[in-house]
Amino acid sequence: MGSQTLSLCCCLALLSGIAATSVSNNATDCPQFCPAIFMPVCGHDGFIYKEFASICNLKAFNCQRERSALTTYATTDMDWCRTEQVTDLQEKLGNIKLDINGCLKPCTMIYQPLCVSNGKYRGLMPSACTLETFNCALQAHGAKPTELLRVLRADSC
Repeated sequence: MGSQTLSLCCCLALLSGIAATSVSNNATDCPQFCPAIFMPVCGHDGFIYKEFASICNLKAFNCQRERSALTTYATTDMDWCRTEQVTDLQEKLGNIKLDINGCLKPCTMIYQPLCVSNGKYRGLMPSACTLETFNCALQAHGAKPTELLRVLRADSC
């Protein structure tokens, strides 16, 4: 009797493992309800940035996209969803003066763009050296640490 019970348990475990790893074509197998807790996340599918109310909502949305053979969204920094992309950061930041004593330093003319954000705006900096100069000038003008520019990725926005 004990060996039959053990065999039955092993078979059930094997079947549940197969069922858990197989992908169903039925969209109703995807989570239908998520807790009503607002903890937003930003997702990116390679082309579009989209904000979701929670990680559960992102997973449910991705489940349905997988069933339709569409690209899923990967979580990414919230600044990609919440900031305004601008072409001239210096203008948006109030045309701050960069020639402040101790901030202005010679930077190479090698273009190595960085996509940066201050939590409100997102744009390009031509190099890490230029970013350091901007942040030094922002601090000299009284910017809080949370208002400084930070790198989102090394490349274009």
